[in-house]
Amino acid sequence: MSVELRITSAAWKQLSEHLLADRHEHAAILVCGHAHAESREVLLVQQVLIAEEPGDAIATSELGISLSPTFIARAAKAARQVGGTVVLCHSHPFPGPVLPSALDLRTEQELCGRALSARLSPVPVGSLILGPDGFDGRVWRGFEARELSRLVVVGERVWIRQRGASSPIRDDHARQVLAWGDDGQQSLANSTVGVVGCGGTGSHVALQLAHLGVGRLVLVDHDVVEQSNLSRLVGVGAAWLGKPKVEAIAALVRQVSSEIAVSEVVSSVLDVETSVLAQCDIIVVATDGHGSRAWLTEFAEQYLISLVDLGVEIQTGERMRAGGGVRVVSPGSGCLQCAGTLSSALVREEYLSSADRELERRRGYLRGDGAPTPSVVALNGVVASLAVLEVCELLTGLLGTPARRLLYRAERRALTTTSIERQEWCYVCGVGGLTGRGDGRLLPRRGGVAA
Repeated sequence: MSVELRITSAAWKQLSEHLLADRHEHAAILVCGHAHAESREVLLVQQVLIAEEPGDAIATSELGISLSPTFIARAAKAARQVGGTVVLCHSHPFPGPVLPSALDLRTEQELCGRALSARLSPVPVGSLILGPDGFDGRVWRGFEARELSRLVVVGERVWIRQRGASSPIRDDHARQVLAWGDDGQQSLANSTVGVVGCGGTGSHVALQLAHLGVGRLVLVDHDVVEQSNLSRLVGVGAAWLGKPKVEAIAALVRQVSSEIAVSEVVSSVLDVETSVLAQCDIIVVATDGHGSRAWLTEFAEQYLISLVDLGVEIQTGERMRAGGGVRVVSPGSGCLQCAGTLSSALVREEYLSSADRELERRRGYLRGDGAPTPSVVALNGVVASLAVLEVCELLTGLLGTPARRLLYRAERRALTTTSIERQEWCYVCGVGGLTGRGDGRLLPRRGGVAA
C-alpha cells in the first residue's frame, strides 16, 4: 500500500518557509487526519506546529536539530484529540537529492516506531525531510516503515510530486505539451480525477480528460442510459440503452486511451464508499442534486480535495434564458456553503430514504418534483469545457489566473468571473470546521445513517 501526504497550500507555505528559512536545520510537527483511499493510505494535514518557541527545540545547527519531549508530547496530545496522528518534520537545507542519514533513521525508529506509535496506534506515525529540491519520508507502524511515495499540495494549484521514475510523454500529447510543458503533462499523468455524474455534462468532461491524458478517472453515477439521453451523452448510441452510464462512458474513455485507468462506480454518490473518492486529487461535480453537492462539499474539505462544480440551466418562456456556472472550491478557501448555492430544503429531500421520499411526495411536501428539464448538448459542451479548463489550471497553471466562480450567459454570449469568500462561521471550511478530518468524522448518509 502506497502512502501520501496531503496538505493545503497555506499550511505548506507556513511549513516550507520555516524549514527552509536558512542553512540551519529547522523542525516542525504536523497534526494530521488519516484516511484509507483504495490501495493508498493518506495523511491529511490539519495543523502545523512550528518549533520556534524557547524550549521547543533542545539544539539547532547546520548539522542537526533535536525536538524537546515536551513539544512532541503536546503535538501527540493534539493528534489524539482528533483521532489522528503526527508527522515529524525537519529540513536538509542544501541542494540536491533528499536522503535520510543513518542518524535520521535511528531517530525516526526510536520516536516514530517506538514512542509515538504506541501512543497513537492504530494510526501510523509519519516523518518528513524537506529540502530545496525534494522530499523524503516514511510512515511507521511500530518498527515497520513504508516510504512516503506521494506529496500533494492543494490550493489555487494542485501540486503533485511522486517518488520514482516519471512516465514518458506520449506522442499524441505533443501539441498540448507546447502549451504547458513536460511538467504540466506529467502533472496530468500523475493525477486522479473523479467525475460524479456521467450525464450530459459529465460525459463531455470525462472524454476531454481522457484526451488530455489524466492518469486515472473515477466515474460515479447510479443511472442507466435511456432513450432521452442519446441526444446529449457524447458518443453513446442505442446499443447502450438500459446499461449503466458509467459503463458506457468508461468504454468510450478506453477507446480514447488504452493506458488510462478507469474505476466504474455504479452508485449514487450518497451511497458510495469514501475510500473510492478519497484517492482523487480533483473531483468534477456534474450532478443535478443539491444533496450530492452538499455531501461532496463536506467530503472534499475532510479529505483535502479540490472540487470543480458545474451546472447548466435553460429557462423557457417568452424570452429564453440559458447559461451555466463553474465553481472551483479548494480546502480552506471558501466552499459551496459559503457561496450560498445550496438549498437546505432540497438537500434534506435528497437525503431521504426511498420510503420517506415517497411518503412526502404523496403528501405534496416535496419541492423538487423530478420533472425533466431542458438540456442541449451544445450548451452542455460549453460549460463542461469551461470546467475542464479549470482542471487544467489546477494541474498545469495553463491560464495563470485561477478563478473561483465563472458565470456564462448564453443569450448574451457573456462570461463573467467572481470570487467565493470563505466565511469564518462556516461549519465546513471555517474555523474549527472539517478541514483534514478524513476518516475521523463520519459523513451523513441517505436515510440519516452515517458512514
